[in-house]
Amino acid sequence: MNNSKNFAVLVDGENASHKEFPGILREVQKYGAIAVKRVYADWTNPARASWKEVLHSNGARPIQQFNYGKDAADHALIMDAIEILAKASEISGVCIVSSDNGFQFLAQRIREMGKYVMGIGRREPPAKELIAACHNYVYFDNLSIKDDTKREFSREAEEIVAPDQLLINAYQSCSDGDGMIYLGDLGKALKDIDPAFDPRTYGFSSLKKLVKGHPEIFVIAEETNDRCFIRLTDILQEKTDVEMRGHLKRWISNYGFIEGEDGEDYFFYKSNVDLNQRDLRFKPGQQFLFTVSKAPDPEAEKGSSERNGKAGRVVAIFD
Repeated sequence: MNNSKNFAVLVDGENASHKEFPGILREVQKYGAIAVKRVYADWTNPARASWKEVLHSNGARPIQQFNYGKDAADHALIMDAIEILAKASEISGVCIVSSDNGFQFLAQRIREMGKYVMGIGRREPPAKELIAACHNYVYFDNLSIKDDTKREFSREAEEIVAPDQLLINAYQSCSDGDGMIYLGDLGKALKDIDPAFDPRTYGFSSLKKLVKGHPEIFVIAEETNDRCFIRLTDILQEKTDVEMRGHLKRWISNYGFIEGEDGEDYFFYKSNVDLNQRDLRFKPGQQFLFTVSKAPDPEAEKGSSERNGKAGRVVAIFD
């Protein structure tokens, strides 16, 4: 991890809990040193009293902003962020602690200034616009996950958040054709695709452990103490270039079935859909172009899940 960055950590105190603050600081310190720690809120409100000891013990500065109207504390945070970056050249990164999409434009401005922008906030509801504007975004619930601590999922939830296609898409975006890539390049590609990507979401404390936990996707081609190179399994290497057209047969919340031009059904999750199309509402008959990540099994009983194929990258076609 590159620890050369110098951070200003700016916390929307009305959008975060004092209980999360120590974990927030530990997370930012993975990426660099912290020079500025400020928490913005109306501190005259008795509900903020629980912050006092946490602020003192962590050397953070409370910034008073009376509640003159909606988002008063947010406006103070935004003004300070721009002032800090303009006056303190040694600050190379800003961490915005909030789940408020109103900070999207601040994050964009920070990037335009050539600085690193990190976000930390709630998973639900996700601040999609803010997340997209950050280089890196971490959910509060991942701050409490320690090394080698496995998160428990129900079978249905585990399938919905399965990272398979995201891992494959990231691999393909940085592969130079020889089949072997550096693990660090995979991590960068994953953040480029989804700034909120985090191995801890899937129950793994590091990207290397996540990769090793999916031997059906990756093979460790070469590994030393400080470097690791991976490649797709032979089966996936052969199948990821297979493309097919089809139409939406059925859509259920976060997943659906495409009937391919071969007459077989291909299962896919919302996460398989092109990032720019995930918010669209699809109806039966919608045409798609997709890659085949798992071929159908014609020997399995018709209509069974074992018979269905699996779609990889899915792109809606609008004629």
